[in-house]
Amino acid sequence: MKTNTTFLRALFLFIIITVVTSCNKNDDSSEPIPTNSVFGKWEVTSGQMAMNDSKYVYINEDNTILILSEDDRGFRDSYTTNITITENQIILSGGGQGGSSINNFTLEENKLTIIVPYDAPPAILERRTMDNEASNWIKPLSILSKGNVPWGRDVDITFDGEFILGYHSDDRNILQINPDDFSIAGTIPTTNYPNALEIEKSDSPHRQLFQGGSGNGTFDSYLYSSNSEYYTSEPLGAHMRGIASIEPGQLWVNSHNAEKLYKYKSNGALSPGEILQTIDLGFQPKGMDYRDGYLYMVKYDKVYKCTTTPDLRAVETYALKQHDIEGITFDGTNFWLNAESRENDGYELLKIDLTL
Repeated sequence: MKTNTTFLRALFLFIIITVVTSCNKNDDSSEPIPTNSVFGKWEVTSGQMAMNDSKYVYINEDNTILILSEDDRGFRDSYTTNITITENQIILSGGGQGGSSINNFTLEENKLTIIVPYDAPPAILERRTMDNEASNWIKPLSILSKGNVPWGRDVDITFDGEFILGYHSDDRNILQINPDDFSIAGTIPTTNYPNALEIEKSDSPHRQLFQGGSGNGTFDSYLYSSNSEYYTSEPLGAHMRGIASIEPGQLWVNSHNAEKLYKYKSNGALSPGEILQTIDLGFQPKGMDYRDGYLYMVKYDKVYKCTTTPDLRAVETYALKQHDIEGITFDGTNFWLNAESRENDGYELLKIDLTL
């Protein structure tokens, strides 16, 4: 009797083990999804991934994706968001900008093909060795000092050697701001609506103050010492957002509406000037400044340091987090920005750690 009981217990235990083992083998949910192979650095060799001019994609094991872009002139940008990876999909979070983006993919050794969720060819990515290129792609800017500014709008700024100038539309004055305490040191009346201001690079006592921004596409020159009108330029693109003096008689001028950059030459009141060069930018530019052979341009939260000969090319890209930059100028040591803060309500005048 004892032998039969022992046999039955052993048989019952064997049956339980067999059933459990069989269930585990057939339960696909207990097996990890084989997605580890998509993690790493990828180069976009064809098509676009989530943004124009995408160049590198970092798919990270912390469920984030970093996409680096660069256009044919060297203007760089980046985009990062959370992701969910399944067996054949990479789902990008909207990042507060809308719904998720579902991207189907296939993986063949070191080639990743992503079917984008819009009417466009697939993005073809090739695996690359992980490196620290992402950390050097765009250089971060730091704020050294800041103050609230009364103009409270998207204007470019300039430095006259003592004060920072910006246009205040409420009372139709150009304000001279003391950069030490951000107080108003003086006002310059104007009949224009100058989104863009620039002091001529000149040692002459008759140096000019350029005022641009009108819808008719011209800018006006005034003698800074007397605020007397000197000349009105030839027509350029409408709504200028940046003017940068190169040297006496030569300027870079941009048009927000036309998305163009103009090199402009003037001989003064007797010859209002001529356009020497026109460059199609493909984006809407904002403030500008020209220093030591480089043109500094701003767009969104970026500052681009550009060469202009033989062609326009961005050689460095800087970014200021949580700000939309509108204007830029240089005080002889550091650059200053007029920027709208995404954290605080209103515009701020910012001294940053960018130097020549």
